Amino acid sequence: MGETNEELVAFVAGRAERYLDGRRRSPRVLAALLAVDRASFLSAPDRRHAYMDEPIGIGQGQTCSQPSMVAFMLDLLDPQSGDSMLEIGAGTGWAAALAARLCAPGGHIWAMEILPELAAFGRTNCTVAGASVDFLVGDGSAGLPEHAPFNRILVSAAAQRGFKEYPLVSQLVEGGVLVYPDWKGQLNRVTKRGDGLGRESWGTVAFVPLVGGNS
Repeated sequence: MGETNEELVAFVAGRAERYLDGRRRSPRVLAALLAVDRASFLSAPDRRHAYMDEPIGIGQGQTCSQPSMVAFMLDLLDPQSGDSMLEIGAGTGWAAALAARLCAPGGHIWAMEILPELAAFGRTNCTVAGASVDFLVGDGSAGLPEHAPFNRILVSAAAQRGFKEYPLVSQLVEGGVLVYPDWKGQLNRVTKRGDGLGRESWGTVAFVPLVGGNS
């Protein structure tokens, strides 16, 4: 178990060659992990686990995702300066705060969380951390069409059998990327390309279920 954020980030970087596709983690993502301390996004009793490369339960059946997984998903999304990004199932706000770092300057992060108490916690965490994130309470499973289009969309919970990609893909710009896990244990990357879609998937992953009308 690591005792500092620096040790956690070093572990995530070293583990990458054995994790999912075996690619090295992006230096930009690792720099964001160094700058945005996971412990700041956890309640006081949970902070002793902050530097473990494991998901952490945060109540109401939800988790703060495993750092290696968060780093891998952000690598797949590859957010750039100036991007508009939506995270669905934003929980504690940690991934949204990392995304805000990656999309600066000029980017905009929208974070959706369906559980009001957790949304309030995540919003406070982002504010205290100085992360520029618009944290909203509500069902984000079908996206946030009133603020579309987005360059990137991240779903941080497992899509269930009733999930439909189209509502989210339709809110992407040309060349935009959607990353989401599904109930089969696959992590999916969908890229919008004209009238078609580019697809890649990795497994096996495990997330709490996505909640909402499009789940």
